[in-house]
Amino acid sequence: MKTQHLLFKIAILAIVLMLSACTDSQKDEDLSISDKTEEESLKTGALLEILALTEIDSTGLIFMREEEKLARDAYLVLYAKYEHQVFNNISQSEQVHTDAILRLLNYYDLRDPFIDIIGEFEDPALASLFDDLMILGDNNLDSALVVGALIEETDIEDIAILMEASDVPNIVQVYENLISGSENHLRAFVSDLNKRGIDYQPRILPVDQFNDIINNQ
Repeated sequence: MKTQHLLFKIAILAIVLMLSACTDSQKDEDLSISDKTEEESLKTGALLEILALTEIDSTGLIFMREEEKLARDAYLVLYAKYEHQVFNNISQSEQVHTDAILRLLNYYDLRDPFIDIIGEFEDPALASLFDDLMILGDNNLDSALVVGALIEETDIEDIAILMEASDVPNIVQVYENLISGSENHLRAFVSDLNKRGIDYQPRILPVDQFNDIINNQ
């Protein structure tokens, strides 16, 4: 997907953050993420007639199972380091996301790549990406929040690509819900960064799409 492209962007961003010498002295804000509605919609999403899946559908679901786990794992690690509540809130939502993908994997009798160890992935590109994100997030709280925004931008783009390529109603429905959740998460991270005096600009999404998401409260 976008992992190799994102690694290059992360390397540049890490240099920018080190040069900017941001501090995390500001008071942490407890940004509550209301995911109850999202969780209910994902759990009760219509499981329609079983259709023959394309290779893109099958491999896409397997990939998204791990990409959603990457987001969850990253936020668990960052919450443990900084005890910043937004990471705790969103990690719980990412667990809902990866569970939603698991239900589809089970429904279509697809293999589950999930490794129940934080930071461990079957996909070597995702494993490498996780390591690089954690290096960046280890700098300070500001860089950790940027990691969150980068993850959500990447999720939105990757899911949109897979959704556009699918004609399977229940897969499309889950992808739509995942994008909606990721947009909420992106707004939370960007809002948090703004409160800390950082004007976050998109690294993955087109500027117009990013602005539409941020302004659609």
